[in-house]
Amino acid sequence: MIKTERLELRKFVYQDRSEVIRLLGNADFMAFSATGAMTHDQADMRFEELVSAFQNKGIGKLCVVERTTGELVGYCGIESFNYKGESVVELGYRLKVSARGKGYAFEASSAALTFASQVGYTKVLALTEPENMPSQHILLKLGFKPCGEGYYQNMPVQYFEKVI
Repeated sequence: MIKTERLELRKFVYQDRSEVIRLLGNADFMAFSATGAMTHDQADMRFEELVSAFQNKGIGKLCVVERTTGELVGYCGIESFNYKGESVVELGYRLKVSARGKGYAFEASSAALTFASQVGYTKVLALTEPENMPSQHILLKLGFKPCGEGYYQNMPVQYFEKVI
């Protein structure tokens, strides 16, 4: 669907199920998540949401694959999000520990923001836990600006926004 220099971002397919369920159940992969590591049933439900997102809403998280190895390393994309009673889109990304620190989150997020702009969005939100400094660094590098604090699923978060 989207190719960058080192990554391919594509829709999730049913062949990804076992790998995605394994990742969603991994505490390191799910660090800085309101749910933490998911049970098998929770991960299976989330996988179904990932697969059906584009069909149902035209947007969603995309599977991030390293182009040279073909390895599924995480996900990145935009999803609908309710912020202060308003329906907005939220940029989110999550990568395997082995794929972190390589610039993949920035590369994938840049591509996802371009896609969001192409399909007509003009503003995107993002959120992180206050202590998730690596993610905040990525958001600032992408041009996001802090816009408030709050709670998401009982987890304290810092909100960021970007006009695209």
